[in-house]
Amino acid sequence: MNLLSKEHYPLLIFITSVAFIRLLLSVHVGLGVDEAHYVLYGLNLDLSYFDHPPLVGWTEAFFTSLFGVNEFAARIGAVLIGFFTSLFVYRLIYEISKDTKTAFFAVLALHASFLFNALFIMLLPDTFLFLFIIPIIFTVIKIEKTNALSAWVLLGVLLGLSGLAKYTAVLFIVPIVMYVLFKKRWDMVFNLKMLPAVIIALLLISPVIYWNIQHDWISFTYQSEHVVGASHINWNGFLSSMGAQFGAYNPFLFPVAFYGLYKALRAKDDTIFLSGLFGIVLISFFTYASLYKPALPHWSALFYLLFIPIGSYYLLEMAKGYKKYIQAAVWFGLIVSALAYIELGFKIIPLPDYQSLHRDIYGWDKILKEANSFVKDEEKDAIAVTNWTLASRAIFYNSAYKSKVYLIDDRYDQFDIWQKGSPIGKDLIVIDTHFFHKDIEKYMKCDSILEDKSFDIMLNNHKVNTINLFTCKNYQGLK
Repeated sequence: MNLLSKEHYPLLIFITSVAFIRLLLSVHVGLGVDEAHYVLYGLNLDLSYFDHPPLVGWTEAFFTSLFGVNEFAARIGAVLIGFFTSLFVYRLIYEISKDTKTAFFAVLALHASFLFNALFIMLLPDTFLFLFIIPIIFTVIKIEKTNALSAWVLLGVLLGLSGLAKYTAVLFIVPIVMYVLFKKRWDMVFNLKMLPAVIIALLLISPVIYWNIQHDWISFTYQSEHVVGASHINWNGFLSSMGAQFGAYNPFLFPVAFYGLYKALRAKDDTIFLSGLFGIVLISFFTYASLYKPALPHWSALFYLLFIPIGSYYLLEMAKGYKKYIQAAVWFGLIVSALAYIELGFKIIPLPDYQSLHRDIYGWDKILKEANSFVKDEEKDAIAVTNWTLASRAIFYNSAYKSKVYLIDDRYDQFDIWQKGSPIGKDLIVIDTHFFHKDIEKYMKCDSILEDKSFDIMLNNHKVNTINLFTCKNYQGLK
């Protein structure tokens, strides 16, 4: 398939235009909790990290070295992944439909799913797997057909890079093994050409293994508790997880994905059938995990990445009523997503105090400016926050200043590895927010506590957040 041929121009014009809009939008929207956290990965380069493998951090390090520490650099990687993922989805559907309009519509369906319009602007570990999963599927099919050494090598590279992106990439091995068993292709198992693929994959993930050996395997312990970490089924958490997915991926496209999975598992086309095996493994794992601990909606994004487009393709092939349904669902999603982008860029919807859509991403530049106005001596004074979600944004937006930011809590995490020096004995300017309030007098040991300043983060004449700044004189630890 030659993407530069005229028949593919509508796709290229659409995804290029969307990528350009996302890049323009990126500089007008403050960083969220996770985004800021992964930029800090890049500013503290390491072989791996407490909560995730290093690929997201290495990528952030590359872009911040080119463009500086800012929102544009933080997000350009996600925008590029969104562009190339759209190409892969287009090719996947084109391979089975041989029709450019159908393949283009499948890409539109992907962009009509609300959460992907966020994930294609926020660089998360999950985002990289979008880039790898469809090429892995294509490569396994190529190995089955040709047994080419180059395809085996490529599979090793893709699986290794997936392992460098996110630990759940280990799930990719399961559908590949299932496919070989279903097809009874024992020649793919007992094959010396597999050996280079295994070696390459292991070499690529070796930084993660070495780092964990150095740190007592804390990443694996953390992730096992983070994903499941409970011994009893939590039905309320399970229902909330399902409800979050229903809303996040467009309520009208949510059932389309499961219909796509049903059709894929019955498909005669090997590529779609293998996609179905990936889908059943992924959605089964995250559904099981959500029984014990509420799952974030983006954890299952790979499933919807594959099966909203696949389900859309199958509905377009059906009777007129189903075709109208999928067309209406996609148009609805595109309109809502466009309105969401407009709101992100122009912030025009007035909402009651403390209920702003922007409360997690707005005002942190002002907060750190105000906090630094109370730093008189950078050796003696420092800024402090009491929650890790505040720490990621505080440290990012404090990069323009010489003061230090400390996270003061009793939870062991990545910040304890990064944090150089001790806050003990320092005068700490503590940032206390409306949403993460701490009673400083009961929480911290200080010679005295001074109330420095209270101010509101305002948007459209409504309060987004209220910030109180305190100085803890001669901090001596937690109570």
